[in-house]
Amino acid sequence: MKSLSQSRIQSCRLRKKTFLLLISVFSLMSWVSLPCKADSVSIDWIKAAKLHPDLKVLVLIETRQPFTLADLATCADFGLIPADRDPGLIVGLERAVFKSTLQKWMAAQLPEHLKGRLLSRFTMTGIYRLGFKVEAKGYDGPLTLQVTGPRDGPGQKLLKSEHAVRPGTAAWSAEDLAGNRWLTVNYSRVRQGGIVKIYFAFKYLVDVGLVLKHDLLLKSALASGQVPSEIAIYLKKGHKIDPELPEAIAWASGRGNAPPDARNEFKHLYGLLTGSIKYDNRKKTDYFGGLSVYSNLDDMYQNARDTLRKGTGCCPDTVLLECAFLRARGIPCRTAGRFGHFFSEVYVPGNGWLSTSVTPTGIPLLISPGPDNVPYQKWEPAIPLRTTILEARIRIEPLEENQ
Repeated sequence: MKSLSQSRIQSCRLRKKTFLLLISVFSLMSWVSLPCKADSVSIDWIKAAKLHPDLKVLVLIETRQPFTLADLATCADFGLIPADRDPGLIVGLERAVFKSTLQKWMAAQLPEHLKGRLLSRFTMTGIYRLGFKVEAKGYDGPLTLQVTGPRDGPGQKLLKSEHAVRPGTAAWSAEDLAGNRWLTVNYSRVRQGGIVKIYFAFKYLVDVGLVLKHDLLLKSALASGQVPSEIAIYLKKGHKIDPELPEAIAWASGRGNAPPDARNEFKHLYGLLTGSIKYDNRKKTDYFGGLSVYSNLDDMYQNARDTLRKGTGCCPDTVLLECAFLRARGIPCRTAGRFGHFFSEVYVPGNGWLSTSVTPTGIPLLISPGPDNVPYQKWEPAIPLRTTILEARIRIEPLEENQ
């Protein structure tokens, strides 16, 4: 009898072969188009699969008879996981949205009674929750919190947003030059052990074609050109982003004298960083698990030199290295963040700002408005606060072709 590991290896090989075969077959098909909307763009899924096989996608699966536990297990075997609810809530339904990668979806061979299609437009409704606990020993005084709430993103139009704060107090929203929506919460008095909770409810209209239009990894050829004067500041040194790091200069110099292709340069740099910087799972677990305490959230973004020296870091740390190295190579770069992840954006003449990490269901929270890295939460005075809640829940509603 074959071992479980041998079976898995053979299964992976079979799926890879199937994926390559389907790519060849699908190449004979026409492009998959979005609904006929004035600002929509077509998606060439075949080209996307070749350039970015790990692209995150959503799949609507429908069945003439209600989903069973066996159906969910079959979907999971092909890498299809419920996108917006617990699997137990899908049993008994006749349609549900699943998440996967483009490569896995194209290789999936679902049974006849399960019909699936890639989602191109949908609405996304949800709640984003934050919680803070005052850890300053003996503190009894004022506290002003500033946090970024849901904002527009490429292909993600914010239709509605509201907030609630507990305990209730004065709170107001303001938008900065980069389009970030800052909620300011002001307390005249908090004490040690006090807890502040902030809730955002939101609704987005998501056009996947427009989202992918801003995906750097889906650009097969990027011509270089003159960087506009207003963008040139993203080549300079900024807070916690230093293109003059010896390691950044050495990497940039080693890439040759030809004008940089942003996609190729990022792919090479990403491979270098993932190979030399071990992901710090403990830091992530502590932050999302309510164990991290900061007096200034800027401290969560580890100094680039420390990340290189330690050889460990999370996305708040590696994004600083990405920007430093790419700026050293002559590619304008800035930091950005969505719920659960920080990433870089690069400017390409003729294309504008492109993202190094896209996901249609991401909740956009921050784009740095200048060359500095900007924390997505701030508070005064600089007292120790523990992040006790950091979570988001979404519901996805597919849109039909005529919607």
